Amino acid sequence: MTSAWNWIGIIAWIIVLALVVWVFHHIRVRRIKMIVERKHTFEWGNLIITTVELIVSLGLLVGMGYVTFNHQVDLSDAKDVKVTYQVEPLVLRVGTNGSYYVAVDRGTTQKPVHIYNYWVNGAKYTVSSNKATVVTNLSQVNVADAGIPWSQKQLLKQDREHEKAYAVKLTATYRPSFWNGLGVHVGHQAMTRWLIRVPAQSFINTTDVQSN
Repeated sequence: MTSAWNWIGIIAWIIVLALVVWVFHHIRVRRIKMIVERKHTFEWGNLIITTVELIVSLGLLVGMGYVTFNHQVDLSDAKDVKVTYQVEPLVLRVGTNGSYYVAVDRGTTQKPVHIYNYWVNGAKYTVSSNKATVVTNLSQVNVADAGIPWSQKQLLKQDREHEKAYAVKLTATYRPSFWNGLGVHVGHQAMTRWLIRVPAQSFINTTDVQSN
């Protein structure tokens, strides 16, 4: 069920779309009157009114499209999004070349995106490198995931609790606000991001990816 805040955007879209339809209808009616009643094929006044109507209606349409489809997420703005973290310890797997926590399906020249496979409590998870980062040292986090609010203090705590082998899932959800409602975003996920921590590079398997 959509949040009540999102009705701001839904109603705004209905108004804007109705206005665009009305404008094109009004342009047609006005042109017919100009030709039939006044026997003119062109009038400067009619052109100016048409231009103003098109600019206003299309401007509103573009503005609503921008707010709805091109909203930039600021994870540091607690009023805009709610950020939560879910931590799960990794389960060690055994492969042909030793034990590992993460198995990697390498990308290709045509599709240069890696797929990370990891296991937690008997379940397998798969996530692309577009949404996840694998690190062997916490000093890599700020470089590899610049702009993502990972807490070094909390990560150090997880290092101690899970022997440097865990996955953290960050979920950012749009909070109730006028602008989020206008974009029909309230309650929806703004971003998901994974940080996969392993003790060393040797715990990353790039040779034999298991399917279970």
